[in-house]
Amino acid sequence: MPRTSRTSPKNWKNWTSGKRRIRSAAVVATVAAAGLLGAAVPASAAAASPTAVCGSGYSVIDSHRLATPATVYLLYSGGTGKNCVVTIRDTTGAVDFMEAWVTKTGGKRVIDSGLYTSYAGPVYISAAGTCVQWGGRYGKVEWTSDWGHCG
Repeated sequence: MPRTSRTSPKNWKNWTSGKRRIRSAAVVATVAAAGLLGAAVPASAAAASPTAVCGSGYSVIDSHRLATPATVYLLYSGGTGKNCVVTIRDTTGAVDFMEAWVTKTGGKRVIDSGLYTSYAGPVYISAAGTCVQWGGRYGKVEWTSDWGHCG
């Protein structure tokens, strides 16, 4: 009776091709998992869209670039008659202090502030027949508009 070993099977060709199939399957699974993880990373690093943050029906009517890598946006929806303000970083990153605010003539400031990774806001205000002042902050850089966009 021939002697067989677990490390050197009798049918060497089938054993090695089976090992290759297992190794190939492991490589495919690893690459697929890396591909899925790789697809998730850019999505989290992508900058937010002001229209997506404020919601359906809002359009950008003004913006101001801050000296930091962020922009403050003023949006308006004809359907709701409301203005929306959001401060958005260029890329998602570590938490940092951010703000977005809007005020109408004779009204109180509506503000969202805190430690965020991507954007502050949205903040909304109904300002039909009045003017608005809006602004935002990212880190130590703050900006406030003049009164405008009256309507």
